Amino acid sequence: MSTALNKFISQALPNGQKAFVECDNQFNAVGILEQAFLDSSPTIPIYYILSPGSNPIKDVEELCVRQKINKNQFHLVSLGQGQELNAFAKLEMGHKEGHWVML
Repeated sequence: MSTALNKFISQALPNGQKAFVECDNQFNAVGILEQAFLDSSPTIPIYYILSPGSNPIKDVEELCVRQKINKNQFHLVSLGQGQELNAFAKLEMGHKEGHWVML
């Protein structure tokens, strides 16, 4: 999956190889996330494609600190049985009030 994603990003995005695929050589995890954040907007979310055992929560929390996002404006919802109503409520709040939501 990683190889296919790297190939897609390299071919589909402007300067994809240098700006996204090879950026891992220049930055740590939070630095990479900051670069993705600069490319995002309220209508362009950031998606993580995770491998088993990875956990980006601390990196996102660090980005919140760096971007001066109040802890009350960052919502973390662990998806599991019965959490869909909570997730939808947080997404709705995030949409209306500009909060960050991590599912």
